[in-house]
Amino acid sequence: MRAVETVLRRHAEDGDRPLVEVTAEDGTAVVHSYRDITRAARALGDLLAARLPPAGTARVGVLCGDSAEAVVAELALLALRVTACPVPPGASAPTAAALLPDVSAVLADTRGLALLAAWSDHPVLPEHCQVVPVDLAALTARASGAYRVPDDDRDWICKILPASAGPVARVGIRAHAVAAHLDALRAELPDGAFARCAVTVPLATLAHQVAATPLAIADRGCLVLPPAGVPDTALTGWTAAVRPTALAVTPPGAMALIGAARTARREGRPVPAALFGTPGVPLLWCGTEVPHPLLRECEGLGLPVYAGYGLAENTGAVSWNTPAARRSGTVGRTLSHVRTEIGPDGELLVGGTGLAVSLTPEDRGADTGGWLHTGVRAAIDADGFVHLVRPERARRTGEPLTPEIGRLLYSLVRSLRADCVVTFDGTADGSLDQLAAGARANGTGQVVGHVPDAHRAADTRARLSAAGLAPWAEVRHAGLHDLGRAPAPVDLALLDCRPDLTLPALTALEGRMRPGTIVLALGPAPTGPYLDRVRDGEDYLSMPLPVGAGVEVSVRLTPAAAVPRPAPRPVPGPATPTPQPSGE
Repeated sequence: MRAVETVLRRHAEDGDRPLVEVTAEDGTAVVHSYRDITRAARALGDLLAARLPPAGTARVGVLCGDSAEAVVAELALLALRVTACPVPPGASAPTAAALLPDVSAVLADTRGLALLAAWSDHPVLPEHCQVVPVDLAALTARASGAYRVPDDDRDWICKILPASAGPVARVGIRAHAVAAHLDALRAELPDGAFARCAVTVPLATLAHQVAATPLAIADRGCLVLPPAGVPDTALTGWTAAVRPTALAVTPPGAMALIGAARTARREGRPVPAALFGTPGVPLLWCGTEVPHPLLRECEGLGLPVYAGYGLAENTGAVSWNTPAARRSGTVGRTLSHVRTEIGPDGELLVGGTGLAVSLTPEDRGADTGGWLHTGVRAAIDADGFVHLVRPERARRTGEPLTPEIGRLLYSLVRSLRADCVVTFDGTADGSLDQLAAGARANGTGQVVGHVPDAHRAADTRARLSAAGLAPWAEVRHAGLHDLGRAPAPVDLALLDCRPDLTLPALTALEGRMRPGTIVLALGPAPTGPYLDRVRDGEDYLSMPLPVGAGVEVSVRLTPAAAVPRPAPRPVPGPATPTPQPSGE
């Protein structure tokens, strides 16, 4: 936090320097200066100071959307040396309760107050927990003076965040670990890279809590927030208007950029100007792992995305592809404050000053002999670049997960308003992300991925959690025999597995289907027996689609055993409109 607090000491009272810029729905920009935000944070801190336990022991929940109030809340708790417990977007009432069991107060903006009202029938907050509204205008009106940065440099648990292994387990992030993480990232970045950091990933996620927000402040820069619910299809119109120097992208956002870049090239327009309103491409980065085929396509279009590998248990990034050191096909070189080794069984072990504090004995982030056991197999080359090792398969399922395949999956979930989606084996390549994004946009639905490999299952859970999609998708470490226990009735089934497993997977699922269930088999060559089964005209209506590497689309015609339809799944908080990934 040293770099952040150094800037705040110098610029907290700067009324001409923007800290947060919010694009309203009509396209106008609402700018809040360093003085606006920090004085509101001072007022909020004054409100809290008399209500909380002594510094170092207090924990405060943060239930805010992507708003200027979220930044006010973060800076208020930083000045008080109070532990922040942000609730990630899309969290359900049970998840929020598991993340806030010991907080003394909760800071809530308009969105947070709406969530608490929606959860009124569920015991989310501890007894005697105070709810403190965060309203920028009201706090600015009652501000009593300038923001105060404490002089001490003590270490403390500054944040409690969901562990990478799932949405409920928690880890404690130490202030000195965040400082080391930021110093390591900044050493690899061009000066002023985050001067205008456009935010398309929710502020409550790991990437922004320990990277984007503090990096923007450390660069004396500005966070630029999009209109509420901006769809990915409109992303490039917004980025061209705000002219970012850095842009955080999700995999669907990367797809949108790919489609816009293709169109610009076809029309003879310069890609940077068309997409970003700038002569050059901003620093495009991702806080979660992006499938390599997608990264390669971005690079081919002149849009290099700097992605890495990170875990909450290590306070964020372990390795990162940077402008100065980038290698395609890897998750980057280990950062300077991190130690990595490969264990006897090929597991990636992580150590160094970034290790978080385990808050529960069973937490995967527990420090064992100074090493974090990631559960991920990897290799480290002679230059220090980390290669995550995926299990070899006869056919790489879902490779590449093209924008067209992503649009197909997302569109089917949206159009069906699917209550139950089941996948088998292919979630490591991003298909589960698109299905979960569709469920989140609908505001209802259950997506269950069956992944036979434990390491891939853990990777997928971490990626979904980082993207804010974990509440909408369950990843099961499960094999073929478990498909017969999938939720029912299935509205949409995705088989993204080895060709010889498509028919056994279909057979295992048939008892969970209903007339009208849609089955997708991805890949160019499902086996003859599978095609014979779905094309015989008895139980399925089936046809191939020339999308991506090929999709066999089959519609179940006949009923299996009677399977009652359950009531729609409860919505885990208000639905955030999640757009259809854009392509060409």
